[in-house]
Amino acid sequence: MAPGLTGPIQGGQATDRQATDRQADPVAVCVVAPRVEAVQQGDAIGLVPTPRPVVLVVEPLLEIRIERAGRLVWRQVANPGQVITGPMAWPGLPLAPGEVVLLRLRPQQAGPGSFAHVQLIGGSAARMAQTARLMAALAQKPAAWLQAVDAALDQGDVPLAWTLLFAPNAPMSPELQGLRHQVLNQGCGQ
Repeated sequence: MAPGLTGPIQGGQATDRQATDRQADPVAVCVVAPRVEAVQQGDAIGLVPTPRPVVLVVEPLLEIRIERAGRLVWRQVANPGQVITGPMAWPGLPLAPGEVVLLRLRPQQAGPGSFAHVQLIGGSAARMAQTARLMAALAQKPAAWLQAVDAALDQGDVPLAWTLLFAPNAPMSPELQGLRHQVLNQGCGQ
């Protein structure tokens, strides 16, 4: 990920706006993780089974914003001539169960103020605890992680599958890495 301005944004700055404020036409991006579903052009929503999801977008980004309760709490802007790529660990405070957080994502070709809007909703406390227990039980056993991803997919639980697959504590193995590349290359095509 390219370096840039990162970290919490203090309230009262000029960049602090309401979550629903749209200064320009929305744009679409392909968000691989966490798993989200499109609800209209440039907008998506996803239920997140972990308090610290990994954010993975196919397109290179110029800017990422996180808004909570209508207030900008975190922002990263790519340095001039660079872009933001690759998986991003969740910055700042974890998602609370049931909390709605807005991600604003500005891809490389978008103009200033043009963002894709992704609402992430924290899963229930029970779901988040269950996901944490599962990840702890898998330890650093690549075969167990792969089996857990497959089991989640068999149950139609794509949000859990992608959470497991792209988790920062998931082990590195050729099989898991191959599946990560396959999912990323497939992007939002299916």
